[in-house]
Amino acid sequence: MDETFFFLGDFLRIDIFVGFGFYSIIYFLLRLIFRENTFLTEFDKSVVQAIIFGGFLWLCLWLIGTLVFYQGLENGIEKQEYIERAIGKHSYGIWIQPFFWFSLTQLYRMGIIRKFLISRIIISLLFALTFEQFMILVTSIHRDFSPDNWTFGYNLTLSPYWIFLGWLSKILLFIFVVVFYHFGIKKIKTLYNKVYN
Repeated sequence: MDETFFFLGDFLRIDIFVGFGFYSIIYFLLRLIFRENTFLTEFDKSVVQAIIFGGFLWLCLWLIGTLVFYQGLENGIEKQEYIERAIGKHSYGIWIQPFFWFSLTQLYRMGIIRKFLISRIIISLLFALTFEQFMILVTSIHRDFSPDNWTFGYNLTLSPYWIFLGWLSKILLFIFVVVFYHFGIKKIKTLYNKVYN
């Protein structure tokens, strides 16, 4: 059961939050071509709102997944060790990564972050790299390690065709989710206005 919550959280983090960076490139290119298009601006506001809301959703999924994992532990010794790890001396190892990612989604509330392409891309790329992968990268660059050992634990010998298809699928999936969000929110506002006006 806890795998489901972590799977949905990884889907949000990798496919949606990283997909936002790819979408941002397309959005800024379209904005250069269609300067006075208000639909693009309105749609981008919905996209940013979806990312901010997605940050809250991701944090909730992570917390629920963590609680479900804790409840699934077999005996009291495992539960006690998990509690000590979660609130003990080195508890920052558990809590810093999720709250860092949550904070990144909330940075889009600031206009200066939201306005510039480079800030959007940098933030979205930070979702693709975990702290563990960052530490592997940093220690691999040390002079005592040879370049043959530079790996993140998965195969990086993909052809450009598969990389392009991966990026395209992330962009299309992201746009599908955000279009659903954008027009769903519009429909809800329309229904709300009809009922209460």
